[in-house]
Amino acid sequence: MSQFRYSICEPTNPNIIEKGKIDSSEILELINNFPWKKYLQEMENTKDPYYSPSLEFENLNNKNGLSISAVGTSEKFEFYVFFKRPKMQKTWFGLIEKLNNNYTSELLDQNEEKTIEIVKALVNDDLNFLERKFK
Repeated sequence: MSQFRYSICEPTNPNIIEKGKIDSSEILELINNFPWKKYLQEMENTKDPYYSPSLEFENLNNKNGLSISAVGTSEKFEFYVFFKRPKMQKTWFGLIEKLNNNYTSELLDQNEEKTIEIVKALVNDDLNFLERKFK
């Protein structure tokens, strides 16, 4: 089992809340029990929210991570999922290649099922699936 670091963002709190380490076996339960609707209601009732309700997980071994944000209303919402990982990137018209340790790609408009599938891939270290998904 892999160890992860995780943090949360709440709409009415200006600070990102670092929660520390979490075992990979606990991540899905945390996502399923996270109060997405409650935080989205808070957003609806706040003039200037700081964040969309979000969870972030980072594998402590390989530094791959996901950020998951809920957007929409408390009655109808979807997820934006961001995948962070080290990746070689071509620069300077493709002539130079260098490692970007925080390369990030996003998938917008994800339903709960698709989001859980992506999280399971991170937990199971299925990087091939994640790379295909986040092309």
